[in-house]
Amino acid sequence: MPKFLSCRTVVHAAVAVAGLVGVGAAVAQDRDSAILKRGADLATAGDCVACHTAPGGKAFAGGLVISSPMGGIVSSNITPDKTTGIGEYTESDFAKALRQGIRKDGAHLYPAMPYPSYSAITDADIHAMYEYFMHGVQPVTQTNPKTGLNFPFNIRAMMIGWNLLFGGPSPKTLDAQHMSQIERGRYLADALEHCGTCHTPRNFLLAERGSEYLGGATLAGWYAPNITSSVRSGIGDWSEGDLVQYLRSGSVPGRSQAAGMMGEAIEHSLSKLSDDDLHAIAVYIKQVPAIENSPGDRARDRYGSAQSILDIQKPKLDREDALFPMDGKRIYVNNCAACHGLDGAGAADHFTPSLFSNAVVGAPNPDNLIMAIVHGVDRDANGQHVLMPGFGPDSDVQRLSDRDVANLVNYLTETFGSGDHHVTADYVLTARNGGPLPGLVRNLPYLVSGVMVAVLTVIALIVLWVMRRARRAIID
Repeated sequence: MPKFLSCRTVVHAAVAVAGLVGVGAAVAQDRDSAILKRGADLATAGDCVACHTAPGGKAFAGGLVISSPMGGIVSSNITPDKTTGIGEYTESDFAKALRQGIRKDGAHLYPAMPYPSYSAITDADIHAMYEYFMHGVQPVTQTNPKTGLNFPFNIRAMMIGWNLLFGGPSPKTLDAQHMSQIERGRYLADALEHCGTCHTPRNFLLAERGSEYLGGATLAGWYAPNITSSVRSGIGDWSEGDLVQYLRSGSVPGRSQAAGMMGEAIEHSLSKLSDDDLHAIAVYIKQVPAIENSPGDRARDRYGSAQSILDIQKPKLDREDALFPMDGKRIYVNNCAACHGLDGAGAADHFTPSLFSNAVVGAPNPDNLIMAIVHGVDRDANGQHVLMPGFGPDSDVQRLSDRDVANLVNYLTETFGSGDHHVTADYVLTARNGGPLPGLVRNLPYLVSGVMVAVLTVIALIVLWVMRRARRAIID
C-alpha cells in the first residue's frame, strides 16, 4: 500500500470538507434568518415602532413625544446606531431595559415604556428581539430631545421605589412551540401587546390595579373600554370571530371601530399577526373574569336604531343645548350626514359605520366620541385605509368650537345612543387636552408641601434633641 494518499483522494476529501462547510454555513444562515424573522415578529407584536417612530421619521429612530399625566416623554432611538441608538447594548443590557426599565447607563425609564408588561417576555424571545434590533434594523444617527418633566417627576431615581412596589412579573419559562391556545393568548396579550397598559385602571401612584384587570381606563383623552367577559359592561357577547375581525381590521359592523391609540395598535401591530395568534388572543380575552362597571342596561353596542329625519328633528330640551335645541342636529346635518346618512345608518358597504349599534356612540363614557370628532380617524389596516377628518381646532375641513362638539355629542347619544350624556364645552376642552389629571398630579403641590413640612419637622426635632444633649452635658 502506498505511504501517501493519492492526489485524487486528497481532492475528493477537500471537496467533501468544502461541501460540509457549505452545508454548515447554509444551516447557520437559515438559523440566523429564522431568528431575525422571529425577532421581527416579536417587535411587531410588541408594537415597538408605534412609540419609537416620530411622524415622518425613520423607523425606530425615536423622537415621538408620548403624552402622559406628568408631561411629554420623548421616545428614544432604538436602532443599532452606536452613538445615538442602542448599538453598544449587550444582550444583557437590552434585557434589562425591556424587563426592568433600566438603560445601559443605569438611568431609569418611565413606565410609558411598558416594561412592567415586557418583564414577562421569555429569554428566548429576548434573544430573538436583540438579534433583530442589532442585525435586522437599519442604524439611524439621530439625537432626540431629552425628556424634561417637572419636579419631582424629573428625578428618575424615584422609579426605584416605584419598581419595588409595582414591578412586573419575572419571565416565565415557556416553550413557544408547545403552549396551549389560552397560554399563547395570555402571553401575547399581557407580555407583548401589553393590553393592560391602556385597558386597566391605575391607582394613585399610576400603577395598574390588578383587581380591575382590563376593566377600562382613560388615557390621553381617549377611553380604553372594558374588554372583560362581561356581557353588559365588556365584550362578553362578542364572538371569537368578531374579536379576530376587530383586531385584524379595526372594524366590526354593528359593533365598533377603532380610532386613536387602538387604531395605531391595530395598524402597526395586531393587523400583522398571524390568524393563529389573533385567535389565541381572542380566546384568552373572552375568558377574562367579568368586571361590571357600566351604568347602562345593555352592552354599549346595543343602543339605537335607524331614525327618520322627522324623528331626528324632534327637539330634546334636556341637553346642554336646551336653549338652542336644533344646534346639535344642524351641526350633524351640515358636517356628518353626507357620510353617515340622515338616518345614521352609514354606508351600505359599512365603510362609513352606522351610528346606532355602535359602541362608540352607546358607551357610558363619551370620551372616544369626542376625540373621534375632534381628531378624526386615520387607520390603515387589512388592506383598507379608513379616513374621517377631524373637526377640532386644527381641522382643515370645518372647525367646531368646544360647545359645538358638546352639542353634537349630546345630539348623537340622544338620537342614536344611550342618551345619558350631558357633555359641556368644558368637558370637551378637558378631553382634547388629555383628560382629567390623576390624583397624584392634581394633588402634587399639597404632597410636596407635606413632605417639606415633614422634613423640616424631623430636622427641628433632631436639632432640639442635640441641644438638649448639649445642655445635659454642660450641667453634668
